[in-house]
Amino acid sequence: MANQSSSQSSLILGMKPKTFAIATAGAVVAAGLGYAIYFDHKRRTDPTLRKQAKRERKKQKKIAKAQEDEAKQGKLKLIDSVLEAVAKETLPTTPEEKEQYFMAQVAAGEQLCNAGEAYYNDAVLPFYKALKVYPAPLELIMIYQKTVPEPVFQTVVQLMALEQTKRQTKFYEDFPPKDTHVRIAELPAGETPEGKPVVRRGLVANEDLKDGQLVYTETPLVSGLLPALEGEYCNYCLKKLPEEKVECSNCDKVAFCSAECEKSATENYHRYLCTNTKPQEGNDAVKELAFFEYNKENNVKYAYMVAKFLSTMVAEEMERTRTGQSSDTTYNSWDHVDRFRYLDTSATENTKREIEMLKEMLGDKVQGINEFLTDEIYLMLKGKLLFNAFAVNIGEGVDVPESSEHMRKTSSDKKPVGAALYKISTYIGQSEAEPNVKVTFGEDHDISVVALKDISKDTELVAAYSLPVPV
Repeated sequence: MANQSSSQSSLILGMKPKTFAIATAGAVVAAGLGYAIYFDHKRRTDPTLRKQAKRERKKQKKIAKAQEDEAKQGKLKLIDSVLEAVAKETLPTTPEEKEQYFMAQVAAGEQLCNAGEAYYNDAVLPFYKALKVYPAPLELIMIYQKTVPEPVFQTVVQLMALEQTKRQTKFYEDFPPKDTHVRIAELPAGETPEGKPVVRRGLVANEDLKDGQLVYTETPLVSGLLPALEGEYCNYCLKKLPEEKVECSNCDKVAFCSAECEKSATENYHRYLCTNTKPQEGNDAVKELAFFEYNKENNVKYAYMVAKFLSTMVAEEMERTRTGQSSDTTYNSWDHVDRFRYLDTSATENTKREIEMLKEMLGDKVQGINEFLTDEIYLMLKGKLLFNAFAVNIGEGVDVPESSEHMRKTSSDKKPVGAALYKISTYIGQSEAEPNVKVTFGEDHDISVVALKDISKDTELVAAYSLPVPV
């Protein structure tokens, strides 16, 4: 036995240090592995250890849940505090003031971020204030994503999404106005292949309506004449021109029924689209004239209506800036059109040409139009007109080629002189068999909706009109 012990000692002493370390480590690992196997067996078979492990798991889960809840509550408090602070803030209104305010807020946010993670929450407020006055919020969000620490960026995005959700909800609380006797409601529209319900937004009675009652009258978001009728009907309201018509002072291509219509057209869109064909010093509108002639030659109206709509959006933003109105409390034309359903259309050589002409015509007049007016946006806008625009039936003795572009046609002894898109009437449902309202026109593009029978509250309003065919 002594000899065996001596020989083992000699063997160990004869080992190189590295070999001895490896052997020792192997023994430790083997012992540890053996203990782990033994403990795992005990854990699975010993009732006391099993209960203790279960309690520990619950404890850890509870701690993790508490930490998660605490983090969520902290984030919610931060978001609430930022929204409250921004709501109390008087934001600048002029471009110069906005630029100074923006630069100051971004600098404050950067300074706080540079101070370390402890100041990230404080940095959210100035970065969000900067976002509130920046003319292109989505563009700034993309810049933030590349330059702002991730936790700050994510909170700013959450703030933006929450504010947008609140604004979306408020939209349907404020619109349509209460004196129209209608509201927009979510209505069933079938199921998905997975069996989930599908809803659509439709117009319903907000109170009991009587047979023959005038429900409401509204002016369109945008309207457009059939090109062949320019000079015979008002370019703004589509009314038949009187003998004493009002001509544009810079072009001979369009005319108006009154000085009021000429003024409204000039302020909203005509200053951007005028062909300037009357000989005057400085008149040079080759692009505008080419666009006008294109619409006339092809007997189309929707490209011109898209141009009108885009120009009107610019005029709205300029007026909102001038009056200091907040985009959080007011809604513009895009807020309405963006919510409309639309006909999915494909790009053609004509649509590509229309987009090119619009960009050439508006590019140097409307900042950012070339970036905004993508093929997708243009086709969507055109699809919304194809799906939702009503034929304005006010023409008598009209004998012009009918446009191939779809309009919601209604039964009338008068002919269409153009088309118009409406904020409220767009949501009227379609029924040839059992309509409960009809749409009518007077002398211009204003539309009136009249009950054809008694309609009980919360009943959808449906009219007889033609549905579009996919193009």
